Formats: sequence, C-alpha cells, structure tokens
Amino acid sequence: MRAAKLVWLVALTATIVCGVDRAIALPTLQLYIEGATYDPNTETWVIGKPEFVLWVIGDVQSFGTIYDVKLAAAVRSDESGTISLTPTTTSLVYDPSIPPNPTPTENFPSPDGAVPIMRDGRPLPSHGIYGPGVKFYEWSLGNFTLTDSPIGDFTNGFPTEFPKYGQINAYIVTVSGFSWVHFDAYGYIVKPNPGEQSVFAPLSHDAQYTPEPATFVLLLLGGALLLRRKSGWK
Repeated sequence: MRAAKLVWLVALTATIVCGVDRAIALPTLQLYIEGATYDPNTETWVIGKPEFVLWVIGDVQSFGTIYDVKLAAAVRSDESGTISLTPTTTSLVYDPSIPPNPTPTENFPSPDGAVPIMRDGRPLPSHGIYGPGVKFYEWSLGNFTLTDSPIGDFTNGFPTEFPKYGQINAYIVTVSGFSWVHFDAYGYIVKPNPGEQSVFAPLSHDAQYTPEPATFVLLLLGGALLLRRKSGWK
C-alpha cells in the first residue's frame, strides 16, 4: 500500500512539473522591436521609424546553447538601400551583455528569389515574404549561450511575465532606401535525440519595418517636385 502511494505521488509530481513546463513554454528564438505595434493580422511586430532597437531573443535555458544564430532581413529586389546593425543593450529589462558585432554572411544580399537555408538543409518557411521579387541580407550573430536576461512570450504585446532566463541581443537598426524590411532569425540546437535540430523564430514572433504613411506622402511629394524641376512643368 505504501509503495502504491509512493508511485502515485511520483506520478502526480511528474504531471505537475510537466504541466508547469508546458505553461511556460517559449519559442527557442523570438524577435521584438522596441516601441513597435503588434499586428494581429500578420502576427508581426511592426514599426514605421527608420531607426529602432531590434531584439533577437534566445531561450537558452530550455535546450542549452543555440548555435550559429543568423538574422535575415528581406527587402524588395528592385530597391537599393542600406541596413546597419549596431550592438547595444536595452533598458526595458535587465540586459547586462552587449552582443558582438554581427558578421555579414555570403548572402549580403542574396540573389533574387532566394530563401534562407537552415542547418538541416530546409528553406526557412516563406510565410508570404520570400520568393520572386525579394532578396535578403543576412548576418551571423554567433552562438547564444547566456541566461542573464529575463525573457517571456513576445506575442500580442510586451510580456507581463518573464518565467525564464535567456539571451537578448539588442541592435540599433538603421534603414535607408527600402520601402519595407522583414526580419527573421534562425539557428540550431543539439538534443540527445535526434541530435542537431534547426530552430527559427515562429512566424508569430517576427518583425518588420514599414515606413509610416506620412513618410510615403513626403516621398511622393519629393518625387513630384523633383520631376517638376527636371521637366520644367508648372
């Protein structure tokens, strides 16, 4: 009887532990933009200012090191511009570590229609972004190994709870010349079984820069004035 009760207690404890683990499950990688608005239709953090702070968030606590993390920035193939990343920290949560400078990969930029390829050889899901008419820039962010920052689930809004600790790489992003820039992050983890496993920020945890409407109006007015001066029409 005592043995049966012990088995029951062990099973109950395991159930509670597993239930708690499921309750605080977080994506291995996430993206967030400070001051952005979460668009529930596209499930994307969107900002209209050409300079902003982008976070790449890694849940290192759950599976250990996240290897070879990359940040991809998709843009229109027929546009030219620049995207710069400057390492920084954030003051919104405890973030004591400034990340190293990101390293451009060979996809800087990619050919038209190319899609980022993950560790296991599969293409990153296109989610309506990648394909003909789109190219992307890409940076290597190194391995994520730290558990020095509180992290939560960055969907629908800024988290109200931070149940785990992981790594936050914050970058000041400056965009020029592009009508939109869509960001994705991916890497891989190593489990006892099946071993290496590709991971990426879920399509509900990505980020995008789209100029504010006022910016488009100014661009149109500027283009019209330039055309007027060149053509001489009044």
